[in-house]
Amino acid sequence: MQDRGDIVRGFLARSFADLDQADRDLEELEGPRGSSALLDGVWRTLTALADSCDVLSFSHLGRVAYAGERLVVELRDGTRSIDQPATSVLERVVDVIREILLSIEDSGAEDGVAGEAVIDEVRGFLEIGASVGPPAAQSPTPSLLPAPLPAPAVERIPTLTEEPAADGPTPRTASDASIRVDVDLLDALMRQVGELVLARNQITRLADGTVDLDLARASQRLSLIASELQEGVMKTRMQPIDNVWSKMPRIVRDLAATCGRQVRLEMVGGDTELDRTLLEAINDPLTHLVRNAVDHGIESPPERRTAGKPAVGVLTLRAYHAGGQVVIEITDDGKGIDPGRVAAKAVEGGLRTPEQAAAMGAPELLQLLFLPGFSMAEVVTKVSGRGVGMDVVRTKVEAIGGTVEVDSAVGRGTTWRLRIPLTLAIMPALTVESDGEFYAIPQVSLLELVALDGAKAGTGIEYVNSAAVYRLRGALLPLLALRDVLESRGGRKSDAPTVIAVLQSETERFGLIVDRVLNTEEIVVKALSARLKAVGLYAGATLLSDGRVALILDVQAIAHRGLPGESREVDRTAATLTAATLLAKQVLVVGIGGGRRVAIPLEVVTRLERLRHEVIEHVGGHEVVQYRGQIVPLARLDALLGAPGDSETQDLLVVVYARGERSVAIVVEEILDIVDDDARQHSQIDGAGLVGSTVLKDRVTELLDVRRAVLAADPTFFDDGDPADDADPDSAASAAMNTVRSMHDTLVGV
Repeated sequence: MQDRGDIVRGFLARSFADLDQADRDLEELEGPRGSSALLDGVWRTLTALADSCDVLSFSHLGRVAYAGERLVVELRDGTRSIDQPATSVLERVVDVIREILLSIEDSGAEDGVAGEAVIDEVRGFLEIGASVGPPAAQSPTPSLLPAPLPAPAVERIPTLTEEPAADGPTPRTASDASIRVDVDLLDALMRQVGELVLARNQITRLADGTVDLDLARASQRLSLIASELQEGVMKTRMQPIDNVWSKMPRIVRDLAATCGRQVRLEMVGGDTELDRTLLEAINDPLTHLVRNAVDHGIESPPERRTAGKPAVGVLTLRAYHAGGQVVIEITDDGKGIDPGRVAAKAVEGGLRTPEQAAAMGAPELLQLLFLPGFSMAEVVTKVSGRGVGMDVVRTKVEAIGGTVEVDSAVGRGTTWRLRIPLTLAIMPALTVESDGEFYAIPQVSLLELVALDGAKAGTGIEYVNSAAVYRLRGALLPLLALRDVLESRGGRKSDAPTVIAVLQSETERFGLIVDRVLNTEEIVVKALSARLKAVGLYAGATLLSDGRVALILDVQAIAHRGLPGESREVDRTAATLTAATLLAKQVLVVGIGGGRRVAIPLEVVTRLERLRHEVIEHVGGHEVVQYRGQIVPLARLDALLGAPGDSETQDLLVVVYARGERSVAIVVEEILDIVDDDARQHSQIDGAGLVGSTVLKDRVTELLDVRRAVLAADPTFFDDGDPADDADPDSAASAAMNTVRSMHDTLVGV
């Protein structure tokens, strides 16, 4: 977190530069080139200075700036003519402001300069319309120049410049330590750095694996220099978000007065930096969300008192870095958003049917706030109620690769959360291939990669109605094939490996199926032609290290276009479907002798086999069999669960449980059925080797503790660190389903 001294240094540097420009504007104001544009520049300088003083609590400096601003307003409105006396008064205002700034820079305090004289001079000029010199001390005239609200006491900030040593160089002041550079020059420099990054990537690729040590060393040196230069140029484009926040105090104050609210604005993380282009892009969305929070979120003082809250509401702006992005939160402690009211408004506006609204959960209903034409306002006013706003906010934020989220609790408040990339010029990306073409996926949207070989691609991908899904750690992940989204004409070989790129788009998570993953590298974003941009699926283009052109995928656009209907419903109800999967899994019901029935989760059943009794061998007191080139231990359920059996003479009917390269054969007496098991019907009545019991097809059935049964046969089975131990077992269930059913038909009658 940037301390107050750093913030004040930035304020001083900007203010000195603005005052220098104001001096030049005032010199030209009376000349032949004098125009309202020059006066507008002086007004902007004084207004920005006054707003910053409100934030930094420089009350004395703020009053001087407000006085000059009032005079400029009358000159702009034509109430007074722009003549030499008027410009002379403004020049003295600028001089006094500069003296106060120098005092702040030198001692950290603003009380070393008397600014009341120039304030009185402005007041006198406004009263009599002429410059008569500094008038005698007199009481302020509130009707002409109202003073701002009393500011809180200002703590003394650290001295910004140390006293120079007698024989040392004179330290630079804040105004000397910075310069202003035309943004076009910075943009041109950034483009050249982008070309350098592309050249660096190409040379690095050529040098990889080379036997030429000189080339390898030169490549490494170039890579280091290019990275440092890139970082330096990127820093020149970065600006603190406080540049946008600086105007928020006045916006909140004015709007609160208009709406009859009492609001305290708190800003945290104003030093968080963003690329200048992105900072400009979020200005309007941020302003709209702040206005929305004051108008819609925070209640009036009587309403807050009735709800047991303080009369003054709190609006918090917070910015921080997270996951390679800048997160900006706008939080109010107001009444929150009632999902029921949202549903009613959506039905009333014809955006959703009553049946659709009734089937939606609270998070889904809050997403309706971003629909075009949606408004929660009861009455249309100058501030709100026209149904234009939140959809525009989302559109503008998504246009720069960002996302918007909303969280709300009725009676407690609402948080709007913007996730913005740090820059759009150079970004890390994953390059992939689909139907022979290369594409780049911004890494900020990439969560993970899942690789399926040819066999798993056929069994691991399932369907809910006609929507493709993949079970990823118990959750249903909607799938899109990139070739389908792009309507490619090429085909895919059935035995080819499949790669699923798990992506995050706003609040939705989905998998994008690609043919091959190439590598990750920093890419330089190039603008698209109008024709390609009109496709709506690409965020730009880039040149890869091998010289080929790759289109950059717009993840948000792909999600919106590729997840309509059933696929989107799968994503929205993933939690519900996951819970249902956990509660209603299929089990294999087996008999173990003595009329006892045991249920084995189908997810652990890899195969069913019948083995001759003669194949049983012994290793260290354990029964084993040679099975498919492996030594497989036997787990006898009759012995584990204390059931009678005739295992010494009969052939073996086994349930094979495979995990990675290892297997265990669970010996049972008979295969009975495959049924659905609802966990809500389970009883806690259990015994040794059991986790409970249930009723399946009107028969009491015991639930096998599979882990205990396996460990009884092989105590080291789960100790090899095989990643399959943490894998989702549902994939195995899907893969084994057809095998188990076909073998069940054969074995059930034995």
